[in-house]
Amino acid sequence: MAKTNLLIGNGTVLTGLLPRPDMVVVDKTVLPYTLDEARSHLSPALRDIAEQIDKLPTTAKPAGKATAVFTIHPAFLSKWKMPHKAFEKAGLRVLGSKSAWVKPKKDARKKPPDGDQFTADLYVCGDRRAFDNLLGLLWAAKITKEQDKDLRKIEGIRFLSPQERLLKMDGQEELVPIEILVHAEETADEALLDALEKHANACGTKLARDKLLAAPGLIFMPGIAQRSKLEEFAAFTALRAIRRLPALRMHRPPLKQHLTTEQPTLPTEGAQNPDLKVAVFDGGLGVSDFSKWTNEVIPEALHETDAGFLAHGTTVTSALLFGALNHETTQLPRPFFNVTHYRVLGSADNGDFDLYDCMRRIDDALASNDIDCANLSLGPEFPMDDDHPHAWTVMLEKHLASGKTLMAVATGNNGHQKGEMGRLQPPGDAVNALTVGAANSQDFFIARAPFSGYGPGRSPGVVKPDGLAFGGTVGTPLVLFSPMAGGLTSLYGTSYASPLALRTAAAAMALSKTPLSATAMRALMVHNADHAQKDLRSEVGWGQFPENHENLLTYGDNQVSVLYQGFIPAGETMRMQLPIPPVAMGTKITITATFCFACPVEAANPVNYTQHGLSVTFKPKSEGSSMQFFGKSSDYEQNLRKHGSKWETMMHATETVDASLLLDSCFDVKHGAREDGLPVKNDEAPSLPYVLIVTVASEMGQPIYQSIMNKYKMLIPIELRGQVRIRS
Repeated sequence: MAKTNLLIGNGTVLTGLLPRPDMVVVDKTVLPYTLDEARSHLSPALRDIAEQIDKLPTTAKPAGKATAVFTIHPAFLSKWKMPHKAFEKAGLRVLGSKSAWVKPKKDARKKPPDGDQFTADLYVCGDRRAFDNLLGLLWAAKITKEQDKDLRKIEGIRFLSPQERLLKMDGQEELVPIEILVHAEETADEALLDALEKHANACGTKLARDKLLAAPGLIFMPGIAQRSKLEEFAAFTALRAIRRLPALRMHRPPLKQHLTTEQPTLPTEGAQNPDLKVAVFDGGLGVSDFSKWTNEVIPEALHETDAGFLAHGTTVTSALLFGALNHETTQLPRPFFNVTHYRVLGSADNGDFDLYDCMRRIDDALASNDIDCANLSLGPEFPMDDDHPHAWTVMLEKHLASGKTLMAVATGNNGHQKGEMGRLQPPGDAVNALTVGAANSQDFFIARAPFSGYGPGRSPGVVKPDGLAFGGTVGTPLVLFSPMAGGLTSLYGTSYASPLALRTAAAAMALSKTPLSATAMRALMVHNADHAQKDLRSEVGWGQFPENHENLLTYGDNQVSVLYQGFIPAGETMRMQLPIPPVAMGTKITITATFCFACPVEAANPVNYTQHGLSVTFKPKSEGSSMQFFGKSSDYEQNLRKHGSKWETMMHATETVDASLLLDSCFDVKHGAREDGLPVKNDEAPSLPYVLIVTVASEMGQPIYQSIMNKYKMLIPIELRGQVRIRS
């Protein structure tokens, strides 16, 4: 029997910063348009914008400013090529971006892609004088080289019309519940909010200003609008978007099949690691059965509730404490950790048509408590939007960007719907969350359960869900313990897949004496997910997550897994040596690697959503060699976005290489930072905390663990808590 070996926990001993090379920047930019051509196709648009600004009522243009949309030529999406000098000179400000597809009128690249190409629409704000200044700059006899280039990178310009701000406002009712997104230079711009409220009242729209959620560059706010005056309200120039408010999603109704005549026996011991702080945000418990391992936090306003909220909250918490069971279960397993259950829904929320009260409670709990792991199995009944992030997503990103909390989020149960309506629901599109969909089976040959929301996610963040856990189906339901149901009950939904996945990760954290960060656990879950080559990422993410925490921490003699955790300064390159075993000629080595990091995002700028990125070069024989490892090689920024790029917070790949081609193998990893899609000074950007998991395995099962440990004597396995015993 092969012995079981623990994860190596100190991979950072194999890393080191490389000296910075002498940088000589050679600008080889070939511009698609001459200045005369730019004048020809941009001047009419700028004159039209000036006329549109003049036509607007004063109440609709705060501080006299309006917003236009500048479409960038697809060749200039990288942070080094984005236009900005001409905007600064004219007195215009870029507020944010959204994705666009365009077929350029001209393309100076040698082999441009065919058809429509991915690019960015920039929201650009200014008063009449600023837009006139840009027109004057366009026709000036003398401008700087940078300004000239900027003007020739613009594919088109248009005024942001009221109709373009109205999103999915179908329906017939006169009073429409809405959510607005407002571009704001400051998160507490009281003058702007006063002007917005005045304009809204004049248009028969009532805004809940006391519920607003502010993020850098954006303000989210619920309200109720008169349908007949929606377009009039949408003329307010600081508005980015207006969309219908979604309903709450929790789960599909349980099958209500009572599987036992009496309740299984609860364990008598406390949690194996009571120090790990695990939270559930849901509808409450309402039972005392779990009191040995749970604490329920109930806001004053939510003491009154209903059975549906409590049934959902109790079952989600049960899944996290005891896991999936079977029909014959008579004794529940001892929990790995305790759970604090935050009741965030109750009878008071019957009037919370906008879900902002519920979201606020989660926001407050995450802000005021040091939480290691958390589960969220509720949210808006609304598919994700690539171009306009939802308030729930933005709220979560704010807390998860530090990498201190592992948050599992259910995708939603809308996967049976067609097209965009079946995509995963907010906040499952948060790039810093572990998004969990439901698998239709516990076997290796898995598929997405038909009800489970599917991907892709946003870009970056393309691979969503991150993975699947068994969530039951109508034909093969999940079995969980529910005191409210009187014992074992069968049900299905992503609401239960999410806590089951989190249980695996949190159990590994609880049982490891060596500290494992939230980011490390997110990486380990993806790294050890099972998938078939034919699986679509949009369907299964990175694969089916392990059900057993031991699969995250232990490996066989034919492989070694190393955890690297550290920091990379902005602009620096770190070399990460791989543990390659001494093996016989002809042996093939399989290398699986997963990079993961958490970072701040820009809600107003989804085209450049993440502020940090890693450029990874695989060098099989150290210096003088390189080969593609992550993603698909491409010369074009839009293809990198389509296939995964350095701005993705999760990169995962496997390559099998002949051992003779591996010598001093390493990853060279460069940290790049940006803000508003533009470069930032490296000495002003914070270092990026990263995690890398590398598994080196012999393809035919030859034992290599001990030979690697003999070769790299500085490597040390993680330590487990004293009472834990790993099965052989």
